[in-house]
Amino acid sequence: MKGILVVLGCGFGYVISRFIPDGPLAIYLPLLVSYHLLLAVLVVTAMQDKGHKLNPVPAALTHAAFFILLLIVASAGAMIPYFEYVRFVLPALAYVELMALFRSKGGKAAEGQDAASNSTAEDYEEFILYMRSGNRPFAKAGHTVRDEFNSWLAHRAKHPPVQAMDAPQERPAA
Repeated sequence: MKGILVVLGCGFGYVISRFIPDGPLAIYLPLLVSYHLLLAVLVVTAMQDKGHKLNPVPAALTHAAFFILLLIVASAGAMIPYFEYVRFVLPALAYVELMALFRSKGGKAAEGQDAASNSTAEDYEEFILYMRSGNRPFAKAGHTVRDEFNSWLAHRAKHPPVQAMDAPQERPAA
């Protein structure tokens, strides 16, 4: 589906360019209009299909970087062979930007196979105590309780709890 949208977006840029007289406007306007329309459609469908959320600041910085890249390539069109044809493929960079906007974090497991689904009742009871403590360093804005539970489990796996010195310890049978 996304491939069809990319092809339609590139074709839309070609159609727009046929209605604009030659000059710099004929290069920049079709490229930027088709790119932004394609990106908007891709982002909206990704947010509806998979429930992704965008953080405004990283999204704006990512978009600014891709926008500058588009302007540089369009400005260097005189040095690119067959640029009059290559420029109609440039809106496909919207798909690359979409992947950059919604890329998963490196250390996260795939959906449905997170640490919470493999936890025990004891883990959950300890997590409830952690939640009641008021000191919640794993709580982040925009994250669910399940995300916090996964972060807490990952931290606990790396840093096992220390046993108290006065707690009874098991002695090996002699």
